[in-house]
Amino acid sequence: MSDIRKKALIHLQKIAEDVSGKLVSTSKVFKPEESWTQKETWWFDLPIDRIQSLPNEYYYLMGEYRINEFVILKIPNQFLLSNLDKFDTKTPNIIRLHLAAYPENWLVDERVENGVNFSQFEIK
Repeated sequence: MSDIRKKALIHLQKIAEDVSGKLVSTSKVFKPEESWTQKETWWFDLPIDRIQSLPNEYYYLMGEYRINEFVILKIPNQFLLSNLDKFDTKTPNIIRLHLAAYPENWLVDERVENGVNFSQFEIK
């Protein structure tokens, strides 16, 4: 388990209580020089079969923002399933998201043209 994932799960435990068995994906913040978008971003790969097996649950996306600080999204799996055609799913069984980590496009999936905005799911 990566160091970022460990820290993220500890942080999520404070907010969501029992995190065992929950769908959680974590990402470091990629700096512009590390990202194909040339802007700060988080990269998440979500397994479609796990989402389909738990349609009434939530998927937590946790993007490291600063050391030990995370942006947390709580996304209904139904939302992900109903928007599959709007995501990059070229890799078999994977939704691949690149969420903007900069203010002008905050939490918009930049992997595809006219990407889905995820800001409504941010837990503040």
